[in-house]
Amino acid sequence: MSSHPHPHEEMVNEDVHHEGRDISLRAIVTFAVVLTVITVGIQGAMIGFFKLLNMIETKTQPMVSPLAPGAAQVSDFPPPSLQTTPWTDLERLRAAEHTLLNSYGWVDESAGIARIPIDRAKAMLLQKGLAVRTDAVTDASEGTHAAVTGEANSGRTLPAGRADSSPAAAAAPAAGAAPGPAPGTAKGPGGL
Repeated sequence: MSSHPHPHEEMVNEDVHHEGRDISLRAIVTFAVVLTVITVGIQGAMIGFFKLLNMIETKTQPMVSPLAPGAAQVSDFPPPSLQTTPWTDLERLRAAEHTLLNSYGWVDESAGIARIPIDRAKAMLLQKGLAVRTDAVTDASEGTHAAVTGEANSGRTLPAGRADSSPAAAAAPAAGAAPGPAPGTAKGPGGL
């Protein structure tokens, strides 16, 4: 006879075949039941604990004054309240500001104070000019009369104790200003 099995016979390899003693169905079912019981027990304990906390809170909560507003009155709290539509509020604010800036109206009618459109106010200011005090007296004691140090608005350094020797200052010397350094002398920081 040949050592090969018949084609319709089952081929079984004992070295790789499943063994029934490696897994216990009873242990798996027991674990699932115990896990379910523990989970349900924890959920029940938490529900009971929260009910206990609510009961303690209602017993220890102070008496509410009859003058205190009720829950229905809190929602009717007077303004200012939270903005629910800030974009709409901003549009309304800008429209109101635009109306104030570009319309005529009374600020205080009893005092005779009115407002005019801003463009008209600018035109009137250009026509009339700004008011200047002609009787102002210059007091020589005001100010420090000390030499300026630091940087001017153009970024050039102003040396302490000397007058400004920049080309702009040399082109228009001020009355009583000290002359700048002589040509060819050492210059300060920034080429001055």
